Amino acid sequence: VPGLSTMIDPPRRSNSPSTLLHDTNDRHSQRTDFREEEENGEEKDFDDDDDEVELINYSSPMRKRPPPKGGDMACASPNILRQLRQYQNIRKVGGTECVNDVYVRDPNTKGKETRFWFVGKMARCTGTVSTEEALTRQINLLQEHACRIRPVELGRSFGRLEFFVAPGDTELLTSQNDPGIGLKKVVVASDDGEAMEEKVSLLEVGLNLEIVTNRGVGFYVIRTEDGVVPPHLLG
Repeated sequence: VPGLSTMIDPPRRSNSPSTLLHDTNDRHSQRTDFREEEENGEEKDFDDDDDEVELINYSSPMRKRPPPKGGDMACASPNILRQLRQYQNIRKVGGTECVNDVYVRDPNTKGKETRFWFVGKMARCTGTVSTEEALTRQINLLQEHACRIRPVELGRSFGRLEFFVAPGDTELLTSQNDPGIGLKKVVVASDDGEAMEEKVSLLEVGLNLEIVTNRGVGFYVIRTEDGVVPPHLLG
């Protein structure tokens, strides 16, 4: 605009730490010049050669994570999907008689207001595998999954959770407090992991784990500590 002039102040150097990227002849590298303030308030400049970042060789730390513990029952997608396929195969042949609904007792509740969280369904070859053996064989996957879907209620009790089972496909009757549907505690077998792996094949057991979305509150029932419907919920 005629008669007006614009004054542009030259850029001033900031006292705050900054990062300057410099181009070099090597297109595969970038150098970073860091400036930090000393205790006396003066800035100290580091030589570019002291801090060189080779971006092309960078790899995410996530790729170097060790495999999860638990062997063939570690809480990993391949194992979860494999056990789901086995569950479907066993159920297709044996029906609901081969299936149990699996619950975990909330260790923060007790008495007539004990809370039992539903964590999934378990299938087994009834002619060769007992309920205790089927649960023990898959105990690591069950505990990991239970703590993941209920981290607040169950997360701190990993390794000490108590499991209960009900007849297969009885969630509706259980939610209606049917006194004929009780929860039975399953004692984990004392056999060590290797012995149980040799005793029970992966083809003989399966799991259909509960899925809880971000908006889901989960499914639980109120029972006594022994898994019986309390009197005040009858009728």
